[in-house]
Amino acid sequence: MHQRTVALAGAAHMELVSGVVQLRPEDAMFDAMLRGWRAQQKSRGLRDDTIDPRERLIRRFLEFANEYP
Repeated sequence: MHQRTVALAGAAHMELVSGVVQLRPEDAMFDAMLRGWRAQQKSRGLRDDTIDPRERLIRRFLEFANEYP
């Protein structure tokens, strides 16, 4: 049996470039996580006016906690 690979919206390999050394890896990972989350929400048909406040909330929480998830 042949296994088929499907690129899902928001998959990590689609958000981060392999072989690239990040200057600030935590920031790059966090931004990639949010881009992936946004892509997943878009793939479910959610609009930007739903997604944007959610992303702002997560960014505000990061700023408040001063820690990455």
